[in-house]
Amino acid sequence: MSTISTLRKFATPLTVGTFLVTGVTGTLWYFHIVTDIGRWLHEIIGLAMMIAVGLHLVINWRAFLNYFKRPVALVVMIGFLAMTIGGYVMPEGEQSGGGRPGLAAVQLLGTKDLATLAPVFDMTGDDLAAKMVVAGYANAQATSTVIDLAGAQPNALLNALEVMAK
Repeated sequence: MSTISTLRKFATPLTVGTFLVTGVTGTLWYFHIVTDIGRWLHEIIGLAMMIAVGLHLVINWRAFLNYFKRPVALVVMIGFLAMTIGGYVMPEGEQSGGGRPGLAAVQLLGTKDLATLAPVFDMTGDDLAAKMVVAGYANAQATSTVIDLAGAQPNALLNALEVMAK
């Protein structure tokens, strides 16, 4: 059996299988359903996927080159390449949330004092501070920022905002 024949036998099933594992674990991870095994599977099988895709490309090289003759396919491939490169070369500012807009919003809320946030919860700044004291944020005052009370870590900020919302 030739090398190409052996590769052809395994490359596509390996590509599909590794895609399924990384796709499912990545989707679960996005929804914060992460286990240590799931994280390991996502990372290791993701690396295996790169090898499987590489083998698949070797086998289907001529067909792959034909995509570069199709304008739509070319634009799609260049778009994904640009997103990938852009995700690693664009500078991240202090309020970037690590490239995640939701975290940037949480970090921005963390810089606001309780008096500013209180109307969102239909309260006064003093009432919100009292609520935070009862919840264990001992030094809470109307002039305290959420970061002053909870720290700058996103999970701590989210927990503090959750207390305010209850």
